[in-house]
Amino acid sequence: MPTESKGQKNEFEQAGEGQQDSLVREFIDFVFANKKWWLIPILLVLGLVGLLAVLGSTGAAPFIYTLF
Repeated sequence: MPTESKGQKNEFEQAGEGQQDSLVREFIDFVFANKKWWLIPILLVLGLVGLLAVLGSTGAAPFIYTLF
């Protein structure tokens, strides 16, 4: 294990002090890095279903039900 002086920080400590990315940004980075393009349509559909569920329980429900 390499020895380091007390003034220098290793790569792990430097990464820990950096700003955290959002969940969406981390997902986008994951898709591009691993080329998992098939995940995008699945998550978009799940997001739309979730949005419909949220809007279905609000005052917008009568307008959504007329679409179906």
